[in-house]
Amino acid sequence: MRKRLKNSFLWNWIKPGFPDAARLIAQTPSLRRALGAREFRGRCLNAGCGEGLYWPFLESFPGVTLIDDIDISVSPDRWVHGRKTEHRMSQGSLTELPYENASFDGCLCTEVIEHIQDHGKAVAELSRVLRPGALLLTSVPQTPAPWDPNHARQGYTLAEFTHLLEGAGFEVLAHESCFFVLMRGIMIYWRRPLLRFGNDRTPYIPNAVLSVLVHADRILKLGKPWDLVVCAVKRK
Repeated sequence: MRKRLKNSFLWNWIKPGFPDAARLIAQTPSLRRALGAREFRGRCLNAGCGEGLYWPFLESFPGVTLIDDIDISVSPDRWVHGRKTEHRMSQGSLTELPYENASFDGCLCTEVIEHIQDHGKAVAELSRVLRPGALLLTSVPQTPAPWDPNHARQGYTLAEFTHLLEGAGFEVLAHESCFFVLMRGIMIYWRRPLLRFGNDRTPYIPNAVLSVLVHADRILKLGKPWDLVVCAVKRK
């Protein structure tokens, strides 16, 4: 019965939804708007790749020939098979990147810098491994953001984040905001859910409900945004 349900059309609607899926839906359009007509090309660094949430985004750029994925929590012997673009996986910290100077033509770094105590060193390391003229596309919580115990900083203003990037040799080209009141509601519910499922008591939000809320958040833009997307370039 359970197997039959998971193979049914209904399962796509009632299966559990997760915040990472919500983030991908809500944030990707802002990433593309911040890039504008610019595109990633050549060798690209996926800094703080996690479980590969933004692999399809990076692979959507036809000029990208190689993606180097790095995260502090992944195994260095993990390989990415069957992807559209070649990947290389490494384990490491943004404050000590295991790459030569000027190794990359671009970098994506989403929701990572706020986790790092020495954020100045992390941004300087990103600058070091990028070639002059390379693009950096990054996102951080924007003040006022929902409190997160895993963050070294709870948010940045645009002025604060611009100052941080400029101090490391970047020039900010464009910025966008995303995640509004409905996304806040999703995160509040996730931390104090009414329903749970499975042996690990995971918070339950039906996938269909999550999808509707996130698309509405993206369109309606109600309340103050709590995420900041910035496109910058490494100065020549």
